[in-house]
Amino acid sequence: MTKFSQPTEFKLRTFSILLALPPFLFLIVYHDLTLIAVFAALSVFTFQEYMQMVHCKIPHRFTNVLITIAMILFYLSFLCPHSLIPIGWYIFFILLVWWSFYDRSRIVERISFFFFGIVYCIGLPFFWIKTGLDYGRWILVGFACIVWLNDIGAYLVGKKWGQHKIAPAISPGKSWEGLWGGIALSCGGALFLKIFFLSGWTVYQSLLIGLIIAVVGFIGDLFESSMKREYQLKDSGQFLPGHGGFLDRFDSFFFVAPMIYFIQTWWGG
Repeated sequence: MTKFSQPTEFKLRTFSILLALPPFLFLIVYHDLTLIAVFAALSVFTFQEYMQMVHCKIPHRFTNVLITIAMILFYLSFLCPHSLIPIGWYIFFILLVWWSFYDRSRIVERISFFFFGIVYCIGLPFFWIKTGLDYGRWILVGFACIVWLNDIGAYLVGKKWGQHKIAPAISPGKSWEGLWGGIALSCGGALFLKIFFLSGWTVYQSLLIGLIIAVVGFIGDLFESSMKREYQLKDSGQFLPGHGGFLDRFDSFFFVAPMIYFIQTWWGG
Protein backbone atom coordinates (compact mmCIF):
# COMPACT_ATOMS: atom_id res chain seq x y z
CA MET A 1 0.00 0.00 0.00
CA THR A 2 1.31 3.42 -0.94
CA LYS A 3 2.41 5.54 1.99
CA PHE A 4 1.77 9.28 1.95
CA SER A 5 3.47 12.04 3.87
CA GLN A 6 1.29 13.76 6.45
CA PRO A 7 0.63 16.94 4.37
CA THR A 8 -0.20 14.86 1.28
CA GLU A 9 -2.43 12.53 3.30
CA PHE A 10 -4.27 15.49 4.82
CA LYS A 11 -4.85 17.06 1.39
CA LEU A 12 -6.06 13.73 0.03
CA ARG A 13 -8.46 13.24 2.93
CA THR A 14 -9.76 16.80 2.57
CA PHE A 15 -10.28 16.47 -1.18
CA SER A 16 -12.11 13.15 -0.76
CA ILE A 17 -14.46 14.59 1.85
CA LEU A 18 -15.20 17.72 -0.21
CA LEU A 19 -15.99 15.49 -3.18
CA ALA A 20 -18.21 12.98 -1.35
CA LEU A 21 -19.95 15.11 1.29
CA PRO A 22 -22.23 17.34 -0.85
CA PRO A 23 -24.04 14.50 -2.68
CA PHE A 24 -24.22 12.52 0.58
CA LEU A 25 -25.92 15.40 2.42
CA PHE A 26 -28.16 16.23 -0.54
CA LEU A 27 -29.52 12.68 -0.71
CA ILE A 28 -30.11 12.65 3.05
CA VAL A 29 -32.17 15.85 3.12
CA TYR A 30 -33.90 15.52 -0.27
CA HIS A 31 -36.55 12.92 0.62
CA ASP A 32 -37.31 10.10 3.03
CA LEU A 33 -36.75 7.55 0.26
CA THR A 34 -33.32 8.93 -0.66
CA LEU A 35 -32.43 8.98 3.04
CA ILE A 36 -33.34 5.29 3.26
CA ALA A 37 -31.47 4.51 0.03
CA VAL A 38 -28.27 6.14 1.32
CA PHE A 39 -28.22 4.13 4.54
CA ALA A 40 -29.28 0.94 2.77
CA ALA A 41 -26.28 1.36 0.47
CA LEU A 42 -23.98 2.07 3.42
CA SER A 43 -25.27 -1.07 5.14
CA VAL A 44 -24.57 -3.18 2.07
CA PHE A 45 -21.02 -1.88 1.58
CA THR A 46 -20.05 -1.97 5.26
CA PHE A 47 -21.51 -5.47 5.68
CA GLN A 48 -19.44 -6.73 2.76
CA GLU A 49 -16.30 -5.10 4.17
CA TYR A 50 -16.99 -6.55 7.60
CA MET A 51 -17.50 -10.09 6.26
CA GLN A 52 -14.28 -9.86 4.28
CA MET A 53 -12.45 -8.47 7.29
CA VAL A 54 -13.42 -11.41 9.51
CA HIS A 55 -12.60 -13.87 6.71
CA CYS A 56 -16.19 -14.93 6.08
CA LYS A 57 -16.34 -14.58 2.33
CA ILE A 58 -19.69 -13.87 0.75
CA PRO A 59 -20.31 -17.07 -1.21
CA HIS A 60 -21.73 -15.83 -4.48
CA ARG A 61 -22.52 -12.62 -6.33
CA PHE A 62 -26.19 -13.51 -6.03
CA THR A 63 -25.82 -12.98 -2.27
CA ASN A 64 -25.00 -9.32 -2.91
CA VAL A 65 -28.38 -8.97 -4.61
CA LEU A 66 -30.10 -10.60 -1.63
CA ILE A 67 -28.26 -8.32 0.79
CA THR A 68 -29.23 -5.20 -1.17
CA ILE A 69 -32.90 -6.17 -1.46
CA ALA A 70 -33.08 -7.22 2.20
CA MET A 71 -31.57 -3.91 3.37
CA ILE A 72 -33.92 -1.78 1.28
CA LEU A 73 -37.02 -3.75 2.31
CA PHE A 74 -35.92 -3.62 5.96
CA TYR A 75 -35.77 0.16 5.97
CA LEU A 76 -38.89 0.61 3.82
CA SER A 77 -40.83 -1.57 6.27
CA PHE A 78 -40.69 1.28 8.77
CA LEU A 79 -42.27 3.65 6.26
CA CYS A 80 -45.03 1.16 5.42
CA PRO A 81 -45.43 -1.05 8.52
CA HIS A 82 -48.94 -2.24 7.57
CA SER A 83 -48.04 -3.33 4.05
CA LEU A 84 -46.52 -6.57 2.77
CA ILE A 85 -43.03 -5.02 2.78
CA PRO A 86 -42.09 -6.30 6.28
CA ILE A 87 -43.02 -9.84 5.19
CA GLY A 88 -40.94 -9.43 2.03
CA TRP A 89 -37.96 -8.28 4.09
CA TYR A 90 -38.27 -11.29 6.37
CA ILE A 91 -38.40 -13.69 3.40
CA PHE A 92 -35.27 -12.18 1.87
CA PHE A 93 -33.56 -12.27 5.26
CA ILE A 94 -34.25 -16.01 5.60
CA LEU A 95 -32.96 -16.58 2.06
CA LEU A 96 -29.83 -14.61 2.88
CA VAL A 97 -29.17 -16.62 6.03
CA TRP A 98 -29.69 -19.90 4.18
CA TRP A 99 -27.47 -18.84 1.28
CA SER A 100 -24.65 -17.69 3.54
CA PHE A 101 -24.30 -21.14 5.11
CA TYR A 102 -23.41 -22.92 1.88
CA ASP A 103 -20.15 -24.04 3.48
CA ARG A 104 -20.72 -26.05 6.67
CA SER A 105 -17.15 -25.67 7.89
CA ARG A 106 -16.80 -23.18 10.75
CA ILE A 107 -20.59 -22.93 10.79
CA VAL A 108 -20.92 -21.76 14.42
CA GLU A 109 -18.23 -19.14 13.89
CA ARG A 110 -19.84 -18.06 10.63
CA ILE A 111 -23.25 -17.72 12.29
CA SER A 112 -21.75 -15.61 15.09
CA PHE A 113 -19.93 -13.32 12.68
CA PHE A 114 -22.95 -13.08 10.41
CA PHE A 115 -25.42 -12.00 13.08
CA PHE A 116 -22.99 -9.61 14.72
CA GLY A 117 -22.49 -8.06 11.27
CA ILE A 118 -26.27 -7.67 10.97
CA VAL A 119 -26.35 -5.74 14.25
CA TYR A 120 -23.22 -3.70 13.51
CA CYS A 121 -23.87 -2.79 9.88
CA ILE A 122 -27.69 -2.73 9.78
CA GLY A 123 -29.02 -2.35 13.32
CA LEU A 124 -26.83 0.60 14.32
CA PRO A 125 -27.29 2.80 11.21
CA PHE A 126 -31.02 2.10 11.35
CA PHE A 127 -31.18 4.63 14.22
CA TRP A 128 -29.96 7.36 11.88
CA ILE A 129 -32.97 6.68 9.68
CA LYS A 130 -35.27 6.72 12.73
CA THR A 131 -33.81 10.07 13.76
CA GLY A 132 -34.39 11.53 10.30
CA LEU A 133 -37.91 10.15 9.92
CA ASP A 134 -39.10 10.94 13.46
CA TYR A 135 -37.40 14.28 14.11
CA GLY A 136 -36.50 15.69 10.70
CA ARG A 137 -33.73 15.17 8.19
CA TRP A 138 -32.03 18.48 9.04
CA ILE A 139 -31.80 17.42 12.68
CA LEU A 140 -30.08 14.27 11.46
CA VAL A 141 -27.61 16.38 9.47
CA GLY A 142 -26.93 18.51 12.55
CA PHE A 143 -26.08 15.48 14.66
CA ALA A 144 -24.01 14.00 11.83
CA CYS A 145 -21.96 17.21 11.70
CA ILE A 146 -21.24 16.89 15.43
CA VAL A 147 -19.91 13.37 14.83
CA TRP A 148 -17.73 14.57 11.96
CA LEU A 149 -16.46 17.52 13.98
CA ASN A 150 -15.43 15.04 16.64
CA ASP A 151 -13.52 13.00 14.04
CA ILE A 152 -11.89 16.12 12.58
CA GLY A 153 -10.86 17.47 15.98
CA ALA A 154 -9.43 14.13 17.08
CA TYR A 155 -7.50 13.73 13.82
CA LEU A 156 -6.04 17.25 13.62
CA VAL A 157 -5.15 17.66 17.29
CA GLY A 158 -3.83 14.10 17.49
CA LYS A 159 -1.61 14.61 14.44
CA LYS A 160 -0.27 17.94 15.71
CA TRP A 161 0.07 17.44 19.46
CA GLY A 162 -0.66 13.77 20.16
CA GLN A 163 2.00 12.51 22.58
CA HIS A 164 0.20 10.39 25.16
CA LYS A 165 -1.20 7.27 23.54
CA ILE A 166 -4.48 5.79 24.79
CA ALA A 167 -4.24 2.22 23.48
CA PRO A 168 -1.00 1.81 21.51
CA ALA A 169 -1.45 -1.97 21.23
CA ILE A 170 -4.78 -1.46 19.42
CA SER A 171 -4.43 1.89 17.64
CA PRO A 172 -1.04 3.63 17.94
CA GLY A 173 -2.35 6.83 16.38
CA LYS A 174 -4.99 7.59 19.01
CA SER A 175 -3.93 9.92 21.79
CA TRP A 176 -5.45 11.66 24.79
CA GLU A 177 -4.74 14.99 23.12
CA GLY A 178 -6.71 13.88 20.05
CA LEU A 179 -9.59 12.68 22.23
CA TRP A 180 -9.81 16.07 23.96
CA GLY A 181 -9.60 17.85 20.60
CA GLY A 182 -12.54 15.78 19.38
CA ILE A 183 -14.50 16.53 22.55
CA ALA A 184 -13.88 20.27 22.16
CA LEU A 185 -15.17 20.41 18.56
CA SER A 186 -18.03 18.05 19.36
CA CYS A 187 -19.20 20.28 22.23
CA GLY A 188 -18.86 23.34 19.98
CA GLY A 189 -21.01 21.64 17.35
CA ALA A 190 -23.64 20.73 19.95
CA LEU A 191 -23.78 24.35 21.13
CA PHE A 192 -24.24 25.48 17.52
CA LEU A 193 -27.09 22.96 17.08
CA LYS A 194 -28.70 24.25 20.31
CA ILE A 195 -28.54 27.90 19.22
CA PHE A 196 -29.90 27.48 15.69
CA PHE A 197 -32.05 24.34 15.72
CA LEU A 198 -32.78 22.95 19.18
CA SER A 199 -33.45 25.90 21.45
CA GLY A 200 -35.06 23.61 24.03
CA TRP A 201 -31.64 22.35 25.06
CA THR A 202 -29.79 24.06 27.88
CA VAL A 203 -26.10 24.93 27.56
CA TYR A 204 -25.25 22.17 30.03
CA GLN A 205 -27.28 19.64 28.04
CA SER A 206 -25.49 20.70 24.86
CA LEU A 207 -22.06 20.27 26.42
CA LEU A 208 -23.04 16.90 27.88
CA ILE A 209 -24.39 15.75 24.51
CA GLY A 210 -21.18 16.83 22.79
CA LEU A 211 -19.17 14.92 25.38
CA ILE A 212 -21.31 11.77 25.06
CA ILE A 213 -21.11 11.78 21.25
CA ALA A 214 -17.33 12.26 21.35
CA VAL A 215 -16.72 9.46 23.86
CA VAL A 216 -19.11 6.95 22.24
CA GLY A 217 -17.70 7.81 18.80
CA PHE A 218 -14.18 7.22 20.10
CA ILE A 219 -15.22 3.81 21.46
CA GLY A 220 -16.67 2.92 18.05
CA ASP A 221 -13.47 4.02 16.33
CA LEU A 222 -11.37 2.01 18.78
CA PHE A 223 -13.57 -1.06 18.29
CA GLU A 224 -13.08 -1.02 14.53
CA SER A 225 -9.34 -0.50 15.03
CA SER A 226 -9.23 -3.55 17.30
CA MET A 227 -10.87 -5.66 14.57
CA LYS A 228 -8.32 -4.48 12.02
CA ARG A 229 -5.51 -5.19 14.46
CA GLU A 230 -6.90 -8.69 15.08
CA TYR A 231 -6.84 -9.47 11.36
CA GLN A 232 -3.66 -7.48 10.63
CA LEU A 233 -5.29 -4.95 8.32
CA LYS A 234 -4.45 -1.29 7.91
CA ASP A 235 -7.79 -0.33 6.32
CA SER A 236 -11.15 -2.04 5.97
CA GLY A 237 -11.21 -1.23 2.25
CA GLN A 238 -10.14 1.24 -0.43
CA PHE A 239 -13.29 3.29 -0.94
CA LEU A 240 -12.07 6.84 -0.19
CA PRO A 241 -8.44 7.82 -0.89
CA GLY A 242 -6.79 8.81 2.37
CA HIS A 243 -9.63 7.33 4.45
CA GLY A 244 -9.70 3.61 3.64
CA GLY A 245 -12.99 1.75 3.45
CA PHE A 246 -16.57 2.46 4.42
CA LEU A 247 -16.09 1.08 7.94
CA ASP A 248 -13.03 3.27 8.43
CA ARG A 249 -15.14 6.32 7.66
CA PHE A 250 -18.39 5.34 9.36
CA ASP A 251 -17.25 3.35 12.42
CA SER A 252 -17.93 6.10 14.97
CA PHE A 253 -20.86 7.33 12.84
CA PHE A 254 -22.60 3.97 13.28
CA PHE A 255 -21.73 3.56 16.96
CA VAL A 256 -23.27 6.84 18.06
CA ALA A 257 -26.52 6.39 16.10
CA PRO A 258 -28.60 4.75 18.89
CA MET A 259 -27.32 7.26 21.45
CA ILE A 260 -28.27 10.19 19.21
CA TYR A 261 -31.78 8.82 18.71
CA PHE A 262 -32.22 8.33 22.46
CA ILE A 263 -30.84 11.82 23.19
CA GLN A 264 -33.31 13.42 20.81
CA THR A 265 -36.13 11.28 22.23
CA TRP A 266 -35.34 12.22 25.83
CA TRP A 267 -34.16 15.82 25.41
CA GLY A 268 -35.54 16.86 22.03
CA GLY A 269 -36.09 20.58 21.85
